[in-house]
Amino acid sequence: MVIWLQTQKAFKGGAAGSIVWAAVFAWAVLSIVDTSITLMPSERALLFSCILLFLYVFLKIRPGAKDVRLVLTYAATLLFAAWHVLYSLFGAVDIDAILFHLNYDVGSAAVQGQAIRQSLIALIPFFLVMISWWQLAGKSRGMALLNRCLPAALLALNPLSWLFAAGTLASAASTPDDLSNYFVDPRASVVPAGPTKNLVHIFVESAELTLWDEKRFGTVAGPLKELATRGWIATNIEQVNLTGWTLAGQVASTCGVPLMPLGIINRNSFDLVDEVLPGAECLGDILDRHGYTNVFLKGASLDFAGTHAFAAGHGYDRLLGYDELHHRFPGRSNYWGLHDEDMLQVAYELAEELSEDQAPFSLTLTTVGGHAPTGFVSPSCETLPLVAQQPSSTLKAFACTNWLVKRFVDRLENSGLLQNTILIVQSDHLSMRNEVYADLNASVRRNMFMVLGGGHRGVVDKPASSIDLFPTILAALGFSSLDGRAGLGVDLQHTSGTLVERLGTEGLNRAISRSDKLRDRVWQLDRQLH
Repeated sequence: MVIWLQTQKAFKGGAAGSIVWAAVFAWAVLSIVDTSITLMPSERALLFSCILLFLYVFLKIRPGAKDVRLVLTYAATLLFAAWHVLYSLFGAVDIDAILFHLNYDVGSAAVQGQAIRQSLIALIPFFLVMISWWQLAGKSRGMALLNRCLPAALLALNPLSWLFAAGTLASAASTPDDLSNYFVDPRASVVPAGPTKNLVHIFVESAELTLWDEKRFGTVAGPLKELATRGWIATNIEQVNLTGWTLAGQVASTCGVPLMPLGIINRNSFDLVDEVLPGAECLGDILDRHGYTNVFLKGASLDFAGTHAFAAGHGYDRLLGYDELHHRFPGRSNYWGLHDEDMLQVAYELAEELSEDQAPFSLTLTTVGGHAPTGFVSPSCETLPLVAQQPSSTLKAFACTNWLVKRFVDRLENSGLLQNTILIVQSDHLSMRNEVYADLNASVRRNMFMVLGGGHRGVVDKPASSIDLFPTILAALGFSSLDGRAGLGVDLQHTSGTLVERLGTEGLNRAISRSDKLRDRVWQLDRQLH
């Protein structure tokens, strides 16, 4: 704020228009940066102020009208805009993904509309940058000098430049492993090894194992640590490509494959398809085939990011989200949907209902409390000592949800609802940018996964990724598979090596980015997009 006031004062006195255009320029640059690097509110304010101060310094160097040429600056800006549009469409600039889009889904009206909207939105800040720079570049000798340096700086910072350099290096490197060679079809390999158990599966939003470090994060994970003493925990679950957001983490954990994109259909745009991974055999499909009643519960809307299409297409009988449940809790919601305490109340009631039936059941639920950037604290947690003592909103939200999850598990256990039941508690993915992101990145980051009710205790430190959780959960429920393998995953209790062990994390990431055969298989590309 001080920087802003000083800059505003400095711009006065015959240069009132400069501050307007400088503000437009700063906002546009901030919008571009925020698309690829999600910024915290304080970081946005700081970056905006720094850009204004930077422009002020160069405007004060021998002010007065100067002739400038903008052709090279605009050319470099438009090249940067090309990267920005491709990034907004594909999530990453990948030539194979672009060619795939042109070959397969460009004919879909819904996909075309999505592409046009995203492209126009992505270009708006670049148009503002060019217009505001036209107004500012000739205001002083300093700005004219900056204009001469800007094209080279834009080319150096443009990820397209790095992409071309990386492509040149990659052409000389070995070809990544074809993941289809490692794929084991669960339809043929997974069978019951005897009586199977019920499943309660809790995905705790962003609650990575890194948060268990008491030196950095204090008592925030205390409730989950207490739960872990009742079962066993995996401590070496890395996050690999295409598993790093909620639906992708759920797909990897329950299907044994990354959430492969379809051209511009990626990350949060899977609502553009009728089915998500129709060629994959997932946990819900297997359980449904063996007589389970499968329920999928989430505090947020199921329409967001293709969650409904995924669950409905993979064996879940009942799907409940914000739209189906919010009438029960009038006036009690947050930005993403129901508070975790209300969603868990519904989950408890469902567990009671399901346990009365003769059929085996699975109940899958997802919290929202730890969602970036600052999380959401349920009302009942606001005066809880564990929550109140946390130093940031993010940690308060994590502490609240962790406490609510433990309370939920305790209620199930005390009511006898966990008999003949496996309970899984895991993070859906690593945390995204939040108030403790720097502390998280200063640690070795791992996903959280624990199993209660299987009779095992202790720690498993096998190097793995969330795709290995699929066969691990199947084994815990009482199913067996060839060499402990299903999909691309390996049961963490089995002696077979995981793909992280075989290929290394970087090798696996490269293979995922070039796994066209596996993508074609799990998406059944003879199907049409709606």
